[in-house]
Amino acid sequence: MAKTIKITASELYNELVDNFKIKEKIGSVEIKLGNITAKYNGKDAIGDLLQEWLGEWMRSKNYYFRTKVNTQEFPDFLLSESDTKDFLELKTFNASASPAFDIANFDSYCTSLLKIPERIDADYLIFSYKMKNSELSIDNVWLKKVWEMASPSGQDPIKLQVKRNQIYNIRPCTWYSTRLKFPPFNNKKEFLKAISETHKEYPQCDQYKKNWLKIVETKYFENTGVKL
Repeated sequence: MAKTIKITASELYNELVDNFKIKEKIGSVEIKLGNITAKYNGKDAIGDLLQEWLGEWMRSKNYYFRTKVNTQEFPDFLLSESDTKDFLELKTFNASASPAFDIANFDSYCTSLLKIPERIDADYLIFSYKMKNSELSIDNVWLKKVWEMASPSGQDPIKLQVKRNQIYNIRPCTWYSTRLKFPPFNNKKEFLKAISETHKEYPQCDQYKKNWLKIVETKYFENTGVKL
């Protein structure tokens, strides 16, 4: 068996877009049960199916990757043997609408950064797709860091999904729009400060109000030797 090939997220993106030319491919989604096959024309399952497809595509290229035993855990893919770097998350959204996926659960994200602050450096591979008459196509592809697709909002220091004054998820902005009122953060420090400011505004964040940002910064420096 041939030795697997190590690949970075940037190299993976270039291979998909420039060499494989994923934006020129046409596909479909089908379900087969017994001797009956039906084509799928919905959108609810596309994210999970594209994640499965990406894993198979990487296997076909003999690229090294692995996944967590619990596939619901962050990240979707690890591109090296390390458990603290080379994180790759796949996000998808319908090209005819604005991005509406969850970047991360807010509480889980805040807690995880206290333990593995290197998560801030994760790469996010983002597909916008079209589904028309059971034909699936990829409209656009981006490779982003978390702060490059998150932004402030009019109500909060960072764009969130909030219901009845309870924060659920961190939500993306429409980073590719030229008419954004609130553009993405410029760097990871701005992003982390926005999360820290959010902690002051919601009762559920009491556990984070004391030195959360300082702990993350200190832990990141201890683990990487780099100051945030």
